[in-house]
Amino acid sequence: MKTILVPTDFSKAAENALNTAKIIARKTNATIHIANFYSIPVVDYAYPDVSMSAEILEQTRKAAILGTEQVVAHLKDYGYSVASTVDIGLVSEEITALASKIEADMIVMGTTGANGIVNKIMGSNAAHVMQKTTCPILLIPEKSNIDNIKNVIYLAQLEEDDIEILTKLFTLGEDLGFDNIKIVNVSTGFFFKEINEDLIDLMKKTFGSYKIKFANVEGADMKEGVDKYLEEHKTDLVVMSTHKKTFLERIFAKSNTQEMALYSNMPLLVYHKE
Repeated sequence: MKTILVPTDFSKAAENALNTAKIIARKTNATIHIANFYSIPVVDYAYPDVSMSAEILEQTRKAAILGTEQVVAHLKDYGYSVASTVDIGLVSEEITALASKIEADMIVMGTTGANGIVNKIMGSNAAHVMQKTTCPILLIPEKSNIDNIKNVIYLAQLEEDDIEILTKLFTLGEDLGFDNIKIVNVSTGFFFKEINEDLIDLMKKTFGSYKIKFANVEGADMKEGVDKYLEEHKTDLVVMSTHKKTFLERIFAKSNTQEMALYSNMPLLVYHKE
């Protein structure tokens, strides 16, 4: 891993995401790229005041530059390799473009709220970034961290291209110090699909040196199956892929704040299949 992109708005959630990026950077010698994108102030066209809007924009720009410079200086003081970008634009669009430009190996973003994963999956910024980038995205709830990951699950539908994702995941595990990964086959209700035993055998042969286990989720629907599994098994990191957008939608489409409270402190790593 060479470059970790960390968008920031200087909030507590963004600060926690940065702390997570620092852990990864220490273990991989990666450069942390701090990015702050600010918006054009809204103008009331009934009573436009161009000079005031220009003044607000300039104040916003200066605050963004100052805040970013302070973060960069802090990181450099502790020996991190750092780069930064400050610009005007929509966060979701600019993050995607910047990740491609700097060839980021991972994007680390902070999330807030009791319904953490709902915000992660359906929130506008994260959703846009996940749809448009091919870069892995690590989404960190405000009060969570990855300092001591032991139990990792990969929610999958056990297809052949999952081998590519698992290869990346085990490589990350070597860097971060975890090798206990459970592959949870998500196939319930209308989307029920029998476990492909031949594929499981292939995965066991491919990743024989790692601690790999398999489980099958059963429930009335995808959401219920995943909820039940996470209630019964301690999990430090949830991993998914976005090869089929409907897969994520099926799990979280019926979510509400109370149902998703279980996930509020759980980091989510999203990979992208080709």
